Amino acid sequence: MNVTANNHDEVSALLTVTLDKSDYKGKVEKQLINYAKNAQVPGFRKGKVPLSMVRKQYEAGIAFEEINKQVSEALNNYVNDNKLRLVGQPVPQPVEALDHNAEQLSVAFEVGFEPEFTIDLAKYEAPHFKVEATDKEINQSIENMQKRFAEQVPQDAIGDDSTITLEITQVVEEGAEGEHNHAPKNFNIDATKKEAFKLVKALKMEESVKVSKADLEKNEELAKELNFSKEELEHLHHNEIEVKVKDFFGLNLAELNEDLFNKVYGEGNIKSEEELKDKVKGELDEYFQQNADVHFVNKILEQINEKEEVKLPETFLVKWLMFSNQNINDENQAKDILEAEKNQLKYQILEGKLMNDNEIKLEYADVLAQAEQLVRNQLAMYGIHHLGDEEIQKYAVEMLKDQEQVRQISSEVGLAKLKDVILEKATKKETKISHDEFLEELKK
Repeated sequence: MNVTANNHDEVSALLTVTLDKSDYKGKVEKQLINYAKNAQVPGFRKGKVPLSMVRKQYEAGIAFEEINKQVSEALNNYVNDNKLRLVGQPVPQPVEALDHNAEQLSVAFEVGFEPEFTIDLAKYEAPHFKVEATDKEINQSIENMQKRFAEQVPQDAIGDDSTITLEITQVVEEGAEGEHNHAPKNFNIDATKKEAFKLVKALKMEESVKVSKADLEKNEELAKELNFSKEELEHLHHNEIEVKVKDFFGLNLAELNEDLFNKVYGEGNIKSEEELKDKVKGELDEYFQQNADVHFVNKILEQINEKEEVKLPETFLVKWLMFSNQNINDENQAKDILEAEKNQLKYQILEGKLMNDNEIKLEYADVLAQAEQLVRNQLAMYGIHHLGDEEIQKYAVEMLKDQEQVRQISSEVGLAKLKDVILEKATKKETKISHDEFLEELKK
């Protein structure tokens, strides 16, 4: 068995796998003998079927299966031994016919791979913000805790202190064809959701107002406050929604006492308002810093994507797109698709290069730890902070039974490790900034 390479250029080549009959004949023969021992053919006792009969019926199929296996192994070994980072998958060259009885046979593949280059992270520089929580933000966070465990107080009319339960449904046009079973959205708002609150403030119980899809597209803040993402808005089936007031009430905020502290952080962990403020400040500072770190990393990655030259195997990629996608009808269509995806592909190559050069590897323990953190975050949204580590891990293991979740979480872990490398090696311009100023930076 032999693999030879004919390089077209520095990012593409034709790999030819050559097999001698002796490479696979012995294994094929062994399988034929096993078939003969176990075959059940009318007119013959088990194990007494003539080998010639078995060979006539099964030899070609067994031979081609073994040939495919060995070709695949040879190709993978060559790629791994030569440390080729493939772009796309190998594209087999058309073969008129393979004679499994030939003394020698060859199969060729077009391959595209990443170019050789280095990225010096130290030469890239971006602002690295230090963001600390203000007293206002700390107090707001504590008030949210109080609201979560507040007592509801009936009201006669909606006021500035009201919490309003909304039901949102799509309005089906008169005469619309087909079934329209769109589940309603139900959620609470208060005066902090300024646009949504203004929309329904004058309404009474069970009264509603209609809003057009066009108005939601114009007023992004209102759409956001009514829990519509851009994608959801784009895919609305109808031209109007109905926003109905299902309930409204005031809140008697939970007192800042040990009972509340225990509900939020577990028994005996927080014993005073001062300890609570310190705890909340620490959580907010950590959250803000995580966001600031991500912002720094994104700025560095943007610079790398802008400045680093990456030669793509474009000729190969056109062939690969046509080979792997039956919906692509011709070369021009494949070229158009490649042009649209080129920048994203370049970004993926740069990201993979950084991870490879910095020896970033994914371990199951890392993926499990990230899943556990996701579970903690989800529970925290419902005010649950005190589940034990064993229970958290049980939920995380269940989450990782979903392969899509594994893929998503693995990607997050890889990017988190890359983030740490960039934070360590890229050049930081340390800058103190308020949270409001930081939010403005994110919009730039």
